[in-house]
Amino acid sequence: MVLRVSDTTSHRRDQIANLAELLRNRPTRQLLVSAVYFGKKRFKSVPFLARKLSIPGKRNKEKRVTEIAKPLVNSFFAQDRTREQGRIVTVYVKYDSVRDDLREIMRLACDRQKLEAYHTKTNPKVTVIGKTIRLTVPFKANSRSVSIDDVKEFVKVKPIKSVPVKLNPPRLPERTVKRGIVRILGELMEAKDWGGEFNDIFTTRITVGGRRRRAAFALKGPAKTGPLVPGMMGKNGDQIQRLFASPAQVFFVQYEGEIKESIVHQMSQLALAKAVTEREVFYGIIDLKNTYRLRLAYPRAFKK
Repeated sequence: MVLRVSDTTSHRRDQIANLAELLRNRPTRQLLVSAVYFGKKRFKSVPFLARKLSIPGKRNKEKRVTEIAKPLVNSFFAQDRTREQGRIVTVYVKYDSVRDDLREIMRLACDRQKLEAYHTKTNPKVTVIGKTIRLTVPFKANSRSVSIDDVKEFVKVKPIKSVPVKLNPPRLPERTVKRGIVRILGELMEAKDWGGEFNDIFTTRITVGGRRRRAAFALKGPAKTGPLVPGMMGKNGDQIQRLFASPAQVFFVQYEGEIKESIVHQMSQLALAKAVTEREVFYGIIDLKNTYRLRLAYPRAFKK
């Protein structure tokens, strides 16, 4: 039997926003979710979905279906096993709450502006005036600075304490760094970046403090030179604010160079504001040394 434990209905809008973020700018995930929920049948099998979905250039379509579905299991549907045509196959089982809100989820996933404007209880908008945020709360919010050493999935970096002055090449393209981190986390490389997105990487496969958490990364490539400051983060200098608008609990800024204290200060203030509703928020930077440590620990991940 498949059981699901969910939050109360007071968090319904947050659930809708989080699910929409999982589908945002990810057409293959949207197609799979639509196929699972189409019709009255309670569940859909992987072989059935492989026949229904158009997946070009893939010989093993059933395996591709399971790859697409992996980050959606327990969020959009449950996973179970059943017998179909004499063989045991994986099936995905609908959730009533998702079925009822699917139209709204898809609407937000396909419209960036509507998703950004979607008001929720646990993901409020944070406004930064200058470099100062003032926030008064009736309890102590838990926000904590972390490093790549605190991430279970980056465990191979721990033995690497020193790095060369330069690696070859000294700086990697942003897309290569993104691909490397995505590979280490076991995620799939998604669509190309675009200027208005919340983050460069969004994942549910980060383990911090002994718990699996949602994480968002902002990456700055070699197009930027010199020490990284908030004004270099996005066309309007608001990339860190947009990063913290992601439905995540762990936030990283990565730059293969020096990251100034002003970046860390802004992240700490936004993390504190986010912790008012998330209760526990982690933030950190991946500067030149720590990017080199990742490259040395996982050389195959960062190859083209």
